[in-house]
Amino acid sequence: MRPRRLLVAMFQGGGNIPLLLPIVGRLVTRGHDVRVIVGPGVRASRLAVSEHLDRALRSTGARVSRLPAPVVHPLDASSRGRGLVHGWVPAAFRTTAAEAGVARWIPHWAAEIVRELGREPADTVVTDFVLVGALVAAEAAALPSVALVHNVYRGPVRGRPPWGPGWPPRTGFLSRIRDAAGTLIANGIQARDALPFLNRARHDLGLPPLRRYVAQEKRASRVVVLTSPTFDPPMDFPPNVRLVGTPLGDEAPPATAAWRPDDGRPLLLVSLSTLEQGQVVVMERILSALAPLPVHALVTLGPLDPSRFTPPANVVLERFVPHRSVLPHAAAIVTQCGLGTVMKALANGVPLVGIPLVGDQPENAARIQALGAGVRLPSDAHPRRIRRAIERVLADPGFRWSAERVARAIAGEDPVTAAVEEIESVA
Repeated sequence: MRPRRLLVAMFQGGGNIPLLLPIVGRLVTRGHDVRVIVGPGVRASRLAVSEHLDRALRSTGARVSRLPAPVVHPLDASSRGRGLVHGWVPAAFRTTAAEAGVARWIPHWAAEIVRELGREPADTVVTDFVLVGALVAAEAAALPSVALVHNVYRGPVRGRPPWGPGWPPRTGFLSRIRDAAGTLIANGIQARDALPFLNRARHDLGLPPLRRYVAQEKRASRVVVLTSPTFDPPMDFPPNVRLVGTPLGDEAPPATAAWRPDDGRPLLLVSLSTLEQGQVVVMERILSALAPLPVHALVTLGPLDPSRFTPPANVVLERFVPHRSVLPHAAAIVTQCGLGTVMKALANGVPLVGIPLVGDQPENAARIQALGAGVRLPSDAHPRRIRRAIERVLADPGFRWSAERVARAIAGEDPVTAAVEEIESVA
């Protein structure tokens, strides 16, 4: 097809970046004129756009500009979320409430994307799905739009639990009652804390209001979900949704692997996050759980200060090690269940012990368990419980077999090409 002018909207986050960057790069190599507008983190952490992200985007060959800062930060412009009653939400739906808070950015992103389109036209708007304001702007400009979803599809789907709590699929009457109540809770949170900001942006751009927050995504030309149908089996998804698989990156293994002694002990990888997610206490419990186990554990700390921990003799602490250099040798992984880490583990047939903390992690942990490829623990699990879970995953070959079954199923996927072709199909 002929080259197209693509305006891509991204923000500084964690797991979204390695999944979206390969798609941006491939669009450039296929001859499209790719212009990226990148903004700061939209969540409470308020991450600034890093020089690393700026360099990585420019290295793809895309043109890059920064989102102009709002006069007043959106998270400062209004009071705390209303929740269900006076700001209260059930514990299982705190992720839903946190995501609803991101909607405060919608008016600013919508206005700036419209301004950018006025400065230089585009044929299609491609956006991180979190930036709903970019979808509003594309609709106002009568342009095709593509939302890139870097977790399991979170829209309402008949026959499965609402997104957020990470509930297992329903199996009986009580589960159906649970899911119906959960859907009412999720809809109520979105109606009170997200929908007003969406409709404010739509009003400002001359668009009619919507009755439900999720309706904006349904108006996109494509919703490209970066998960595999094997991991998140399609059900009654909207017709604009496509599941293409998860880009797994191409980090090169290190020249040496001093952390992998040839002593016969199983290698256990522990990786919680590259971002601060309140994981210090969880990490301390994991280290305590590992101490008596006959394993050799490689623990990647990410943002955590190594001086805060005293590792047992069978543990090596590192700031960062490319997962693809470790996973082919690993017997299991302990993780907070970020999508990229989960899919890299499954692609290598490695079973998991999941300890989800925030965001989409409970949903990923639920799917790991449903596939039989690992076990899930609560974030406050005692070291003894963590130890028993690790022992179980290492001792029961069924977990490894299930993980290897997923690896075989996703081996033929080409997520980046599939995502790019979906973008091109609407351009």
